[in-house]
Amino acid sequence: MGKAKKSALRLLPPDWRESIWTAASTPEWRQSRPQLLPALAVLWLTGCRPAELEQGIELVTGKDQLVVKITGAKCKDAGGRERGQPTRHIGFRTDADANAALRFLHALAGGNAVNGIGKCTITHNKDYLYNSVVALGRSAFPKLRTRISPYCFRHQVASDLKAATSDHDITLEDAAKFMGHLSDYSIGSYGHAAHGRKGRGGRVKAPFVSTARPIKHSPKVDRFARFKKASAKRRAVKPT
Repeated sequence: MGKAKKSALRLLPPDWRESIWTAASTPEWRQSRPQLLPALAVLWLTGCRPAELEQGIELVTGKDQLVVKITGAKCKDAGGRERGQPTRHIGFRTDADANAALRFLHALAGGNAVNGIGKCTITHNKDYLYNSVVALGRSAFPKLRTRISPYCFRHQVASDLKAATSDHDITLEDAAKFMGHLSDYSIGSYGHAAHGRKGRGGRVKAPFVSTARPIKHSPKVDRFARFKKASAKRRAVKPT
């Protein structure tokens, strides 16, 4: 399932999230499924897991910033060992470059602000969310042969982060924190840098991200980096 969602991004247009957002913003969808648009906004910004959305995503907003607190859904493996992040906080600036999802959540949390601080919690049943996103995908892209699911948002965010690390806009450690991973190697299972929002204004920049557990550096990351450099060097000297 993960590989299928990862490869599905190559079949989608660069602005597929905007198209899904536009479809969900129609009066018909907002009246019939009022919880959907806030959930989509959280998926777009954070790439959180559907199970984390079901537990509840906490928002805190100020004048020009939004902080999202996510309680991790995968914190232990079958053997009881530590896995992932119990909690992570991601901060965003709501400036002129903020996309529709960020502006929506900032306004939603700020609607009941007290002394300039607004708070709210976004939650959505994960199974109902899956069915809704699949239906939205079919509505927005009727000719598309692949299925758009909530995990496509997670793979897209990972792709954006990989593109950002390639451009040195974010460290691999912060990318791991953003995704809620315990190791900086885990993001390799998600997305492709080639599918990231590069130079299109769609990449969301987070001014800070923090996690409950420190990120573990994997030696596999260094080996993979050396392999990529060697491969690039071989391609450069290959006779035409």
